[in-house]
Amino acid sequence: MTMKYLFILFIAVVAFKCSPKLSPDAGWGQQQWVLVEMKGVPVQQSGGRRDAHITFDVAAKKFSGNGGCNQINGNYSVDKREIRFTEVLSTKMTCNDIEFENTFLSALNSIDRYEFTGTDLLLKKNKETRLVLRSK
Repeated sequence: MTMKYLFILFIAVVAFKCSPKLSPDAGWGQQQWVLVEMKGVPVQQSGGRRDAHITFDVAAKKFSGNGGCNQINGNYSVDKREIRFTEVLSTKMTCNDIEFENTFLSALNSIDRYEFTGTDLLLKKNKETRLVLRSK
């Protein structure tokens, strides 16, 4: 009888160890993440398509969106609580508020950590929150 239980326990442990682990970003891809705060300052929203936002393509580890003026895209990598945005690119239209977009893109390039608070995704450099994105 004891061997039977040990065998079942062994099978359960092996099955648990072999089950696929979800990536930390597994649930990020089904929504648009709108920038609501940058460097501690609230970002005004227009409700339009030009609001600064990103959307994650979890399978490809890419992101796309809008910087407030231009279309943006790039790659990202995530592991536990670490995140990095790389090869961040944008189209080159000129706009009245291009400084805002440049600050946003510069902040994205500097991010190394993330955490969640409610529905907000906090993007950080070390322990300092640089960007707050909200799921839309």
